[in-house]
Amino acid sequence: MLVAGLTGGIGSGKTTFAFLLAERGASIIDADALGRDALRPARPAWHSVVGQFGDEILQPNSMEIDRKRLAAIVFASPHKLAALNAIVHPVIIKEIADRLERFARTNEVVVLDAALIAELGLEESLDVLIAVTAPQAVRQRRLERARDMDPTDIQARMDSQMDPAEVAARADIVVRNDGRLEDLVGEADRVWAELERLRDAKRSS
Repeated sequence: MLVAGLTGGIGSGKTTFAFLLAERGASIIDADALGRDALRPARPAWHSVVGQFGDEILQPNSMEIDRKRLAAIVFASPHKLAALNAIVHPVIIKEIADRLERFARTNEVVVLDAALIAELGLEESLDVLIAVTAPQAVRQRRLERARDMDPTDIQARMDSQMDPAEVAARADIVVRNDGRLEDLVGEADRVWAELERLRDAKRSS
Protein backbone atom coordinates (compact mmCIF):
# COMPACT_ATOMS: atom_id res chain seq x y z
CA MET A 1 0.00 0.00 0.00
CA LEU A 2 1.12 3.51 -0.83
CA VAL A 3 -0.59 6.28 1.13
CA ALA A 4 -0.75 9.66 -0.58
CA GLY A 5 -2.15 12.67 1.18
CA LEU A 6 -4.07 15.09 -1.02
CA THR A 7 -4.61 18.56 0.34
CA GLY A 8 -5.41 22.07 -0.78
CA GLY A 9 -7.38 25.07 0.34
CA ILE A 10 -11.06 25.62 -0.30
CA GLY A 11 -11.67 26.32 -3.99
CA SER A 12 -8.33 24.87 -5.09
CA GLY A 13 -9.93 21.99 -6.99
CA LYS A 14 -8.70 19.29 -4.61
CA THR A 15 -11.94 17.30 -4.77
CA THR A 16 -11.94 17.34 -8.57
CA PHE A 17 -8.35 16.14 -8.56
CA ALA A 18 -9.25 13.31 -6.15
CA PHE A 19 -11.98 12.24 -8.60
CA LEU A 20 -9.46 12.20 -11.45
CA LEU A 21 -7.08 10.04 -9.41
CA ALA A 22 -9.95 7.69 -8.55
CA GLU A 23 -10.64 7.32 -12.28
CA ARG A 24 -7.03 6.19 -12.69
CA GLY A 25 -7.29 3.55 -9.97
CA ALA A 26 -6.73 5.23 -6.62
CA SER A 27 -8.73 4.23 -3.55
CA ILE A 28 -9.99 7.45 -1.99
CA ILE A 29 -10.53 8.14 1.70
CA ASP A 30 -12.58 11.36 1.84
CA ALA A 31 -12.10 13.11 5.18
CA ASP A 32 -14.90 15.59 4.46
CA ALA A 33 -17.32 12.72 3.88
CA LEU A 34 -16.22 11.15 7.15
CA GLY A 35 -16.88 14.44 8.90
CA ARG A 36 -20.35 14.67 7.40
CA ASP A 37 -21.07 11.09 8.44
CA ALA A 38 -19.94 11.86 12.00
CA LEU A 39 -22.63 14.54 12.25
CA ARG A 40 -25.53 12.33 11.21
CA PRO A 41 -28.39 12.23 13.73
CA ALA A 42 -27.88 10.05 16.80
CA ARG A 43 -24.13 9.64 16.23
CA PRO A 44 -22.03 10.42 19.33
CA ALA A 45 -20.50 13.50 17.66
CA TRP A 46 -23.98 14.72 16.69
CA HIS A 47 -25.03 14.71 20.34
CA SER A 48 -21.87 16.57 21.35
CA VAL A 49 -22.19 19.19 18.60
CA VAL A 50 -25.87 19.86 19.29
CA GLY A 51 -25.07 20.04 23.00
CA GLN A 52 -22.31 22.55 22.28
CA PHE A 53 -24.12 24.78 19.77
CA GLY A 54 -27.81 24.27 20.57
CA ASP A 55 -30.91 23.16 18.69
CA GLU A 56 -30.77 26.25 16.46
CA ILE A 57 -28.21 24.48 14.26
CA LEU A 58 -30.82 21.83 13.33
CA GLN A 59 -32.84 22.03 10.12
CA PRO A 60 -36.50 22.98 10.68
CA ASN A 61 -38.62 19.99 11.72
CA SER A 62 -35.62 17.71 11.43
CA MET A 63 -32.84 16.15 13.46
CA GLU A 64 -30.34 16.88 10.67
CA ILE A 65 -27.68 19.48 11.39
CA ASP A 66 -27.90 22.48 9.06
CA ARG A 67 -24.28 22.46 7.94
CA LYS A 68 -24.50 25.89 6.36
CA ARG A 69 -25.81 27.42 9.58
CA LEU A 70 -23.19 25.61 11.64
CA ALA A 71 -20.45 26.78 9.27
CA ALA A 72 -21.62 30.39 9.56
CA ILE A 73 -21.32 30.13 13.34
CA VAL A 74 -17.92 28.45 13.59
CA PHE A 75 -16.09 30.26 10.80
CA ALA A 76 -17.02 33.58 12.43
CA SER A 77 -15.26 32.57 15.66
CA PRO A 78 -11.90 30.79 16.03
CA HIS A 79 -12.96 29.57 19.49
CA LYS A 80 -16.17 28.00 18.19
CA LEU A 81 -14.32 26.45 15.26
CA ALA A 82 -11.81 24.96 17.70
CA ALA A 83 -14.68 23.59 19.81
CA LEU A 84 -16.23 21.92 16.76
CA ASN A 85 -12.89 20.50 15.64
CA ALA A 86 -12.24 19.09 19.10
CA ILE A 87 -15.43 17.04 18.74
CA VAL A 88 -15.23 15.98 15.11
CA HIS A 89 -11.52 15.58 14.40
CA PRO A 90 -10.95 12.57 16.72
CA VAL A 91 -13.82 10.76 14.98
CA ILE A 92 -12.35 11.49 11.55
CA ILE A 93 -8.86 10.39 12.62
CA LYS A 94 -10.17 7.08 13.98
CA GLU A 95 -12.15 6.37 10.82
CA ILE A 96 -9.11 7.14 8.66
CA ALA A 97 -6.97 4.81 10.75
CA ASP A 98 -9.56 2.02 10.46
CA ARG A 99 -9.76 2.38 6.69
CA LEU A 100 -6.00 2.48 6.26
CA GLU A 101 -5.79 -0.72 8.28
CA ARG A 102 -8.10 -2.43 5.79
CA PHE A 103 -5.75 -1.52 2.95
CA ALA A 104 -2.56 -2.34 4.88
CA ARG A 105 -1.75 -5.62 3.14
CA THR A 106 -2.86 -4.62 -0.34
CA ASN A 107 -1.07 -3.14 -3.35
CA GLU A 108 -3.44 -0.17 -3.50
CA VAL A 109 -2.57 3.47 -3.98
CA VAL A 110 -4.67 5.04 -1.24
CA VAL A 111 -5.33 8.76 -1.53
CA LEU A 112 -6.32 10.52 1.68
CA ASP A 113 -8.33 13.53 0.53
CA ALA A 114 -8.23 16.04 3.40
CA ALA A 115 -7.91 19.80 3.50
CA LEU A 116 -6.55 19.65 7.07
CA ILE A 117 -3.87 16.96 6.81
CA ALA A 118 -1.36 18.91 8.90
CA GLU A 119 -4.00 20.06 11.38
CA LEU A 120 -5.22 16.48 11.84
CA GLY A 121 -1.66 15.28 12.48
CA LEU A 122 -1.78 12.85 9.55
CA GLU A 123 1.52 13.63 7.84
CA GLU A 124 3.39 10.80 9.60
CA SER A 125 0.94 8.30 8.08
CA LEU A 126 1.80 9.37 4.52
CA ASP A 127 4.32 8.16 1.99
CA VAL A 128 3.84 11.26 -0.15
CA LEU A 129 1.96 14.55 0.14
CA ILE A 130 0.24 16.20 -2.84
CA ALA A 131 -0.91 19.83 -2.68
CA VAL A 132 -3.35 21.34 -5.16
CA THR A 133 -2.90 25.10 -5.41
CA ALA A 134 -4.53 28.01 -7.21
CA PRO A 135 -4.33 31.79 -6.81
CA GLN A 136 -6.72 33.22 -4.25
CA ALA A 137 -8.64 35.23 -6.85
CA VAL A 138 -9.23 32.09 -8.91
CA ARG A 139 -10.39 30.16 -5.87
CA GLN A 140 -12.75 32.96 -4.87
CA ARG A 141 -14.34 33.09 -8.34
CA ARG A 142 -14.88 29.32 -8.28
CA LEU A 143 -16.57 29.43 -4.88
CA GLU A 144 -18.80 32.34 -5.82
CA ARG A 145 -19.86 30.58 -9.02
CA ALA A 146 -20.10 26.95 -7.89
CA ARG A 147 -21.22 27.31 -4.27
CA ASP A 148 -22.90 30.71 -4.32
CA MET A 149 -20.76 31.79 -1.36
CA ASP A 150 -20.42 35.46 -0.46
CA PRO A 151 -16.95 37.06 -0.23
CA THR A 152 -17.06 37.42 3.56
CA ASP A 153 -17.82 33.72 4.03
CA ILE A 154 -15.12 32.76 1.53
CA GLN A 155 -12.51 34.86 3.31
CA ALA A 156 -13.45 33.38 6.69
CA ARG A 157 -13.04 29.85 5.30
CA MET A 158 -9.69 30.70 3.72
CA ASP A 159 -8.44 32.37 6.90
CA SER A 160 -9.25 29.22 8.90
CA GLN A 161 -6.92 27.10 6.74
CA MET A 162 -3.16 26.90 6.53
CA ASP A 163 -1.41 29.40 4.27
CA PRO A 164 -1.37 27.83 0.76
CA ALA A 165 2.30 28.76 0.34
CA GLU A 166 3.17 26.78 3.47
CA VAL A 167 1.09 23.83 2.27
CA ALA A 168 2.91 23.83 -1.07
CA ALA A 169 6.29 24.08 0.67
CA ARG A 170 5.55 20.97 2.74
CA ALA A 171 4.30 18.95 -0.24
CA ASP A 172 6.28 16.40 -2.24
CA ILE A 173 4.15 17.02 -5.35
CA VAL A 174 2.51 20.35 -6.21
CA VAL A 175 -0.38 20.55 -8.68
CA ARG A 176 -1.11 24.04 -9.97
CA ASN A 177 -4.79 24.32 -10.89
CA ASP A 178 -5.22 27.77 -12.37
CA GLY A 179 -6.14 26.79 -15.92
CA ARG A 180 -8.56 24.59 -17.80
CA LEU A 181 -9.93 21.21 -16.76
CA GLU A 182 -7.90 19.66 -19.59
CA ASP A 183 -4.75 20.94 -17.88
CA LEU A 184 -5.80 19.33 -14.60
CA VAL A 185 -6.43 16.04 -16.40
CA GLY A 186 -2.85 16.18 -17.67
CA GLU A 187 -1.63 16.81 -14.14
CA ALA A 188 -3.61 13.79 -12.94
CA ASP A 189 -1.84 11.63 -15.52
CA ARG A 190 1.53 12.96 -14.35
CA VAL A 191 0.81 12.46 -10.66
CA TRP A 192 -0.73 9.02 -11.12
CA ALA A 193 2.36 7.81 -12.99
CA GLU A 194 4.52 9.06 -10.13
CA LEU A 195 2.30 7.41 -7.50
CA GLU A 196 2.47 4.09 -9.33
CA ARG A 197 6.25 4.41 -9.52
CA LEU A 198 6.49 5.13 -5.80
CA ARG A 199 4.18 2.23 -4.96
CA ASP A 200 6.21 -0.21 -7.03
CA ALA A 201 9.47 1.05 -5.53
CA LYS A 202 8.07 0.65 -2.01
CA ARG A 203 6.86 -2.87 -2.78
CA SER A 204 10.25 -3.98 -4.13
CA SER A 205 12.27 -2.42 -1.31
